[in-house]
Amino acid sequence: MTWITTCTAPDLDHLDIPVIAGYLLNLVFTCRGGHNDPQVRSYVHAYILCTDKALRTYNAGRSLLLQYAQSENRTVLLFEGLADFETCISTVKRCLSLTDKMASHRLNPGIERAKRHQFESYQKAIRPVRDAIEHMEKDIARDEVTQGTSIMLAVTNDGSTLEIGQHQLKFAALGNCLIQLHTLAQALASRER
Repeated sequence: MTWITTCTAPDLDHLDIPVIAGYLLNLVFTCRGGHNDPQVRSYVHAYILCTDKALRTYNAGRSLLLQYAQSENRTVLLFEGLADFETCISTVKRCLSLTDKMASHRLNPGIERAKRHQFESYQKAIRPVRDAIEHMEKDIARDEVTQGTSIMLAVTNDGSTLEIGQHQLKFAALGNCLIQLHTLAQALASRER
């Protein structure tokens, strides 16, 4: 019997990636995209690359969990899918940090206050899970892990939530965050200099 029989992670395959390809084409052929300030330009480049990576690993992880749910308990699919989600969560955290850096830069490349607040709320949901992923070995070394607590990223039996330690992240929340990150990446990729 499989651990999960479904995965409720939203399907994000419809989002156009890689955004970086369109961004580079705009830079080369239309002189659109980028930014005149080298620091902001570097933030934008890094942000678009991270957003593409986050979406790729999300889609790969979702696909593997769906395959696992339909399998005869091919556990390797479960572990590989969860590994992709670990990478996705860490990369989303980087994306959110970059949005904060861009938004607070004196030459803000167009991140509105309302959008910034939305990203800050996503940061509050993502950071504890990401930190638990990155620092679980310290909790183990200090004997701070309670019996029955997941020491690696896991998915709940109903297939709706990722969890590690005492922290949880709904697939729906992660999917919504990724949609907003992608929307911003597309806007940054096509903006005028």
